[in-house]
Amino acid sequence: MKSTTKITVRSYHIDHFGHVNHARFVELLEEARWRYLEENQLLDPIHRVGAFHVVANVMIQYKQPAHIGDILRFETQIDQRSAHSFQMDQKVYLKKSEKMILQANITNVFINPKGQPRLIDQNILGIWPDLAKADKIE
Repeated sequence: MKSTTKITVRSYHIDHFGHVNHARFVELLEEARWRYLEENQLLDPIHRVGAFHVVANVMIQYKQPAHIGDILRFETQIDQRSAHSFQMDQKVYLKKSEKMILQANITNVFINPKGQPRLIDQNILGIWPDLAKADKIE
């Protein structure tokens, strides 16, 4: 399931060059991922089975800047998974032109409450249908 989040660029998102700084985009992408998890009511059920996901890798392609007042549309969805990790695909569009300005692929892994790696097992897949349906890679 694709989640859509709209965020308006505010003055505190802007750097001295007048556009959203790359580090701020990482925060905005995370906000969109949290909204995906909340909309799909995944956080509590995943935590109840002793699983916590953490970001392991961030790959971002910046295509065009965003400026104060721009309304950004973030699309977030599961891309693929392995036994140990999963990737979320995120695209950001300028609302006024529908032009894609950023594409990101975020790799996450699961850990247990002690911070040790955890496999993506049937307990997790049963809670998270999008993850269960994702293309499986080795």
